[in-house]
Amino acid sequence: MSKPIAHQAKLTNTQLGKMVKAHQKGTTWLSIVSTLVFAGGPTAPAGVVTALASALAGSPNSLIAAYYSGKHAYHVSVYASGKKPSLSKITYIYITLSQIFHLEAFVN
Repeated sequence: MSKPIAHQAKLTNTQLGKMVKAHQKGTTWLSIVSTLVFAGGPTAPAGVVTALASALAGSPNSLIAAYYSGKHAYHVSVYASGKKPSLSKITYIYITLSQIFHLEAFVN
């Protein structure tokens, strides 16, 4: 079953570095995502910030390893109910050296 995409974006290695350094200073993932990922840029549908922060908190070591190995991260949040709009989101994070053009292929 495919789910509609609520938000998708790339986190560059530079962004990952800022996020890792903020986390190492004790900043929460929710604060990191709110200020470093979405501040001053496009707004995300309700629930995306929380879903992304939760996904990052679940595997911080992979994010740290991605940063130190020069990789980027792509994240895509889908509507958990399978219907748009919905407040509940599921976020997938893909860490890679390659550029991903269509995240839809990973969630559909």
